[in-house]
Amino acid sequence: MAFACGIEFSDFGFNAATVSVDGTAETAVNELDGLWPAFAAWDGSKLVFGRAAEAQSRLHPRATSHVFWEHLSLAPSDLQGPPRVPAYSELAYAFLSEFWREVVERVGQPERVALAMPGQLMGESGGDNPGMGMILAMARDLGMPLTSISGLSISSLNDVESTAGLSSGRLLYLDLHLHSAAMSLLSTDGEGKMLRRRHLRLPRLGYIPLMQGLLRTMGNRFLKATAFDVTAQRELEQAFYDQTREQLLAASGGADVRYSISTATRVHQAAFPREALLRDLAPLEQGWAEAAVKFLRDASLTPKDVTVVISSRGRLLPGLDDAFGQRGFKHITQLKVGAAARGAARFAAELSPCADVTEVPVINEVALARGGAAGGDGLEILHLASPYPMPALAPSHLVVDGSAYSLFALPNTLHRGPDGELAVQALGRLGEVDVRLNREAGEWHLEAPTTGVPPIRVGTGDRIKLRANDQEVEMIIAAERRPGAL
Repeated sequence: MAFACGIEFSDFGFNAATVSVDGTAETAVNELDGLWPAFAAWDGSKLVFGRAAEAQSRLHPRATSHVFWEHLSLAPSDLQGPPRVPAYSELAYAFLSEFWREVVERVGQPERVALAMPGQLMGESGGDNPGMGMILAMARDLGMPLTSISGLSISSLNDVESTAGLSSGRLLYLDLHLHSAAMSLLSTDGEGKMLRRRHLRLPRLGYIPLMQGLLRTMGNRFLKATAFDVTAQRELEQAFYDQTREQLLAASGGADVRYSISTATRVHQAAFPREALLRDLAPLEQGWAEAAVKFLRDASLTPKDVTVVISSRGRLLPGLDDAFGQRGFKHITQLKVGAAARGAARFAAELSPCADVTEVPVINEVALARGGAAGGDGLEILHLASPYPMPALAPSHLVVDGSAYSLFALPNTLHRGPDGELAVQALGRLGEVDVRLNREAGEWHLEAPTTGVPPIRVGTGDRIKLRANDQEVEMIIAAERRPGAL
């Protein structure tokens, strides 16, 4: 069976997923057992990659590199050991080559391939980063039949397994990489497709800085508990690193944090409450949440205006939901592992391979995957958030088919008024659908209980499209303004 493949370019851990080209088979994820963080190391005779290289990062730090995607260029890399110092681009190519070889060994040769890239590689305008040319040349050399490239956020939103129940409107996408965190603001265009409007990279909030901080704090705790310094030997430091990594990956668990370090003469053991690790993670979580508030403020938005979408890599920070909730973010959802890979595979299945890599299109928009969003009455909701937020203008009217209805005069349930008649006549085209408009603390929320979509906060200038029974009704949230009023 012909199939398409999506590759998730996350230096935290590369991933791949496949889907049949004709769409008759379920998307199958091949997570490659989490073995592909972007580490490269010289083992004395050859280059090794992924977890095998990370397992040497404390043993032979000068013979290890984890910045070759971060600094993708022809410049000499920081990796020492080989007869000739490889360039960052050479390490990146060798890494991608090994990853691609394993993908082909596991699932066969795909007929179509799409790449999901982080914002730092995509560039501000999508694909305008000079490093993208190198990546396309690598893909061509490796024989990848490329159909498209897209950002991690756009690809993730194309995954029906992760986005069921998500409404459109405005989304704040958060991701974690080796050396940085990233956030993207996405909103709908006139056709209801999601576009990335803004992007921000947070260079001190990545996995590597996080691990370095944890190694210091947990190492000091271990020293106080056992009077043993794990940094005395590199082999012991590597063992402590590996155990800290495992504890971090299980940070949301309830068990104590346990260490066991063996030397030639004895075994040093210590256990600490899980809360100690969570306290160490809290500053990073709080810093990320504070950065998100500022990011939105610069876009004239508030936390209430967006739904937060966190990549699966956010599981390393179990207190992230609380940190965001404390700052007014009401709707937070976490994507499943491999979301961007599955979304990219779906993109690949819809397009044909390009004869020349210079012709590979950049996908900058996506219709939000709506699997499971339709209610029992067949109703679907599309929230088209205004591209120009107007917080100073309080909503006062609902405009439908040219008729303006006072929000304050409408009943809570729009499809039926107090006398049983339609409160908004146009909704009759949709049949018996349950649509409600509620005011709480001065804010208006649209609800459709049958869809499973959380209440949608609407503001002046927003449009809402309701679809059912092959019919569509568009509603506009408006504010009354009088001549001469500011």
